[in-house]
Amino acid sequence: MKKHLPLLVACLLLASCLQAQEREDRTLLSWEQMRAIINEASGERAMHHVLEMVPYPRVRPRSEWETRFRESEVMARFAKEYGFSNVEVETFPSAQSWFATQGELWMVKPESSKLHDIYDVAVSLCAGSQSGDVTAELVDVGVGSSPADYAGKDVKGKIVLGSAGASALHRLAVAERGAVGVVSYSNIGNRDSFPDQALNQGISGRGQQDRPQGFGWSISARQGRELAARLARGDKITLRSIVKADTSPGRMEVVHATIPGDGSTTQEVMMSAHLYEGYIKQGANDDSSGCAATLEMGRTLIRLAKEGKLPPVKRTIHFLWVPEISGTMAWLRAHEDVRKRLIADLNFDMEGLGLRMGLSSWVLHRTPDTVPTFLNDLCGSILEFVANTNRERINYRHHGYAFTLPVLAPNGSRDPFYVNIVKYYGASDHMIYLRQGIPAVTFATWPDPWYHSSQDTPDKLDSTQFKRAAVVGTAAMSVLASAGDEMAARVAAESLARGTERMGQAQRKGLGYLADIDAPRLREAAREAQVAIRHQAGVEKVVVRSAAVLFANPEEAGKKLVGFETLIDQRAAALENEAAAFCRLRAEQQKAQPAELALNDAEKQAARTLVEQSGDQAAGGGFGRFRGTDQALEKLSPDDRKFVQASRAKLPSHMSEELGALIGQKKTVLQIRDFLSGEFEPLPLADLVNYLEGQEKLGQLKLAVQPER
Repeated sequence: MKKHLPLLVACLLLASCLQAQEREDRTLLSWEQMRAIINEASGERAMHHVLEMVPYPRVRPRSEWETRFRESEVMARFAKEYGFSNVEVETFPSAQSWFATQGELWMVKPESSKLHDIYDVAVSLCAGSQSGDVTAELVDVGVGSSPADYAGKDVKGKIVLGSAGASALHRLAVAERGAVGVVSYSNIGNRDSFPDQALNQGISGRGQQDRPQGFGWSISARQGRELAARLARGDKITLRSIVKADTSPGRMEVVHATIPGDGSTTQEVMMSAHLYEGYIKQGANDDSSGCAATLEMGRTLIRLAKEGKLPPVKRTIHFLWVPEISGTMAWLRAHEDVRKRLIADLNFDMEGLGLRMGLSSWVLHRTPDTVPTFLNDLCGSILEFVANTNRERINYRHHGYAFTLPVLAPNGSRDPFYVNIVKYYGASDHMIYLRQGIPAVTFATWPDPWYHSSQDTPDKLDSTQFKRAAVVGTAAMSVLASAGDEMAARVAAESLARGTERMGQAQRKGLGYLADIDAPRLREAAREAQVAIRHQAGVEKVVVRSAAVLFANPEEAGKKLVGFETLIDQRAAALENEAAAFCRLRAEQQKAQPAELALNDAEKQAARTLVEQSGDQAAGGGFGRFRGTDQALEKLSPDDRKFVQASRAKLPSHMSEELGALIGQKKTVLQIRDFLSGEFEPLPLADLVNYLEGQEKLGQLKLAVQPER
């Protein structure tokens, strides 16, 4: 027996290790590959990148405005050191850039006190402020965002204090009422928790006729409330604003680098982050952290592929570090050849925030349902794998309190990895790719209590969070760039399985409508349940088919994957049957007639009404609005203007960008309503009709009623 004891012990140890590594703890790459990424990716290096770019928010020297910005130089230098190819800083024309070389805000009465200096708080002076040395009385208007706040107050020739944003204060106080400047203590809801932060703000537009543009200051909530309290006590306060500002010829700097593919395919992928969000604001988390993290992802992949620890890169990977939105648009216009070859974009916007410090999560924002894609499931699989193996799980208590596969930086936190996967949200560079039909997701830390403020500084960052972001990003990038038929099949399987879960969630949503509704609205709830299930089935069919692009022969793969559509339809039919059975139960409970799902008259009309874009109008801006709507609104009669404004209020803001995409797809009103209701929550048909009729009055679209068949 003794001679077999070592073998027995070894078997028991192996069994223990296998138990700690659940079969459910799997992702698209092997454990060996994931360990290689974890061992190589460095959160400290990413942190160092940030400290090189934005060691502190600073006033840029004039030399940067005349030559090249610091961040561009740092990113290009590191990219070359790390072995990236084709590293270059490209410039594109833009509007002139405003910058200040001096900015001081003083209280001169009743005592002398310097309130702000841009060399102390760089964002305290609002971008767009006019040069000048102005001394004037301070007047408190409360909030200052509506004309009622100015009733009975003479602000002409004075400085206005308000808690509204500087832009709104400037428009109402300076442009419309002759004030010389404004002081804003807006704080995006963080006044009590973070009373000493000043928001990054700007003012725009000239004053009316011969009135000057004036100036704007952004101060902390604490300072604003103290000034308001003194004025309320009867103190007469006089401020002095000193501004020396200039403009530089407009230019956008875009840093571009690649990891070349092996030439076996013309497909290419994109890694994006924004290096600039204006040139005055220099956010450590938003978004120097995204640029720092993607740089580290590229370095990690280059080394591991060279060492054979990750598969060789098949598809060229582009790294694009840009001025947010505008830089992406300019670069894609200039590189139409690359745009046509892109199959996906991974966007990283705010990656390094210490999650516990910010009470935050690392969030994957999926693509909208108008762009169904395997990319969501590819990224979700890897994100959840790293998150699940970086939290203590009670079923492993007999192994001790520990993470299964720790991803920790030497100088970082040892917190669990808090993550979320949520619906699409725009307002970053990924939406530009989506509008080009290129699947794109974004990763972000949210909430960020220091977002767009003077306190978005490196001390809020965590090298462990950086390392975890780099591990997830490197793994996702490797799958995208290196996938052949074997990996493509794994991705398709991931989407098929996760799609089954999403269809179950859609049914749960529909059953919830039926469970919560009373008898008079049973038919409405039954139809919404049907809409939710059918919508998700339609999305999932496209998602599975989208994985064909990763196969060596996408056309042939697509023909094979399309076979799953029948199976998805069968699954949807089963879910609908279950919902119908539950609906009959609810009808019986409420002593009501079974729900009749035939279209009613309003739905029939909506099903015959085609939504067409007018002329060259298209959805614009980051939130689904149309170009030129404000100007068009002014041309309407008072009654029509009132109707349009009321109709806008009925459309939930989180649906607006999807609506903008759907309007360009030649769908009927009912198809649009059902799509939005299936993706989000039930949208009353009448509200959508009113909104579309309002847009028709503005000339943004046309509602064409088709004849009855």
